[in-house]
Amino acid sequence: MYDRFVPELAERLAAAGFISAREEAQELRTAAGGDDELLAALAERRLAGEPLAWIVGSAEFCGLRVRVAPGVYVPRPHTEGLALHAAGRLPADGIAVDVCTGSGAVAAVLADRRPGATVLATDADERSVACARANGVDARIGDLFAPLPAAVRGRVDVVTAVVPYVPTSELASLQRDTFAFESHLAYDGGPDGTAVLRRALAGAAAVLRPGGAALLELGGEQAGLLAADLGRLGFAVDALLADEDGDVRGIEATLARRAVR
Repeated sequence: MYDRFVPELAERLAAAGFISAREEAQELRTAAGGDDELLAALAERRLAGEPLAWIVGSAEFCGLRVRVAPGVYVPRPHTEGLALHAAGRLPADGIAVDVCTGSGAVAAVLADRRPGATVLATDADERSVACARANGVDARIGDLFAPLPAAVRGRVDVVTAVVPYVPTSELASLQRDTFAFESHLAYDGGPDGTAVLRRALAGAAAVLRPGGAALLELGGEQAGLLAADLGRLGFAVDALLADEDGDVRGIEATLARRAVR
């Protein structure tokens, strides 16, 4: 019955609109550990829209298996490019800071790719900080850059940030089950989506060394909306990071000079 149930589950997931139905069915099968009743219960949770990572307890990100606790923002595949670009900018013995770290996925990739570097992470959510620490990340609780030790300010090589950037008016267009389980605070970026992005840029400018890089996830036309902030803060844009469909998903910028105060 157990093995027969998996193809049936894949069909149900596909019919419900889940794109990777077969892979998800296999992950649920593994999480159930051979228990038919448990598999059925896990399947119902997924069909109700609960994030798969919460159900099975983890998600794959840049080849790493990252623990994801219930209530913690689930790392998305489109963020992998940003993480890998950031690892490429991080010196072997450098310093990186990941703000709004969530599960710590980006920070974990940086630490994995640059084991000799110092990687610090922050998040305002206690559950996220606990989850990131469980993933081996040096995570501190607090708003953006506030929890960082004074000793690293002005010495950081790379800042990464996956902050809320969905315009408030567009929250309703997100997947229908999103806010049945996740908090809108993980997505709401204010009227044009740049409220937290602007704060993250200003904070990055304060902690980066000249020549250090900021890599921020964003969407739509937000890179253009941030142009004035980037120039004022002393950043030079290196690249816009696009996903497989060619949609802009992030920005990479170098701190060329200190902002004039």
